[in-house]
Formats: sequence, C-alpha cells, structure tokens
Amino acid sequence: MDAEEAKLLSVEEKWIANKITYDTYERWFSNITNNKIALKASIERLSTNQDRTYNILQKNLDKLSDLEYVFTHSNTLQKQELVNLGFERNLYYQNGMYRTPTMVEMLSHNHLIMKEKGLLEWHKKRGNFSIPPAQRSGRDSNPRPHA
Repeated sequence: MDAEEAKLLSVEEKWIANKITYDTYERWFSNITNNKIALKASIERLSTNQDRTYNILQKNLDKLSDLEYVFTHSNTLQKQELVNLGFERNLYYQNGMYRTPTMVEMLSHNHLIMKEKGLLEWHKKRGNFSIPPAQRSGRDSNPRPHA
C-alpha cells in the first residue's frame, strides 16, 4: 500500500512540475487508485475474523470424518461458511450441477464419486499459472492434472 502511495505522489509531483500531460496523469492516477482499492479489498478480506468458521470446526473436530453430521447439525450461516471454506468461495450452480475450480484437499478425494453422481463438476486450476501447460517439464506435451 505504501508503494502505491509513493507512486501516486510521484505522479502528482510530475504533473505539477509539468513533466507529464494531464492525460498521462489521469491514466496513471486511475491505475494507481484501482490498485489501491484492490489492495484495500484484499487486506480487508484477509483480515476478517475467521473465528466463526473455526469455532464450527473446533466444536465438531471429533466428527470431521462425518462431514454430513457437521453439515446437518449446523445452522444456515454455518452451512454457508462450511461450503465457502471447502470450495474457497468458488462454488456455483450451472446446468443442474454444482461446479468449482477450487476445492480444499480434504474434500478432493471424493470428487470422482461426486462427479459420477452428477453432484459436482471440478475443473481443477493448474498449480503454477506462470508456466503454460505445454512448457512444463516432462515428456507429455498434454499433462494430466494430479489427483
């Protein structure tokens, strides 16, 4: 956040000193302001109190092998938090089936069973987004996702 503030100050100083045009100033001001807003949103999201979710888990820690029990004995808000936690807030419903690009490892072992039953379609995200699939190491040019 401090880096974005420093960038904004630098752009403002350059505009005041007539080193950049107003259009350039507006473009940079807009970009930096959008970055600051995104950073503030991330900070806010990451610093929310997770106590409610962890209290649900703590109270039912001995029953975690029976997730159905945990789910059926939770209220609506707790169920929503449990689903959001399990699918990293990326669960959506489309064409009669739940779909997600992300799932916590604890639930992923059942993804084939859920798919066979028509309950969930998991389009797993690649682990390293900076390396395109064709450039990963290995002999196969079309790598398969790891289970």
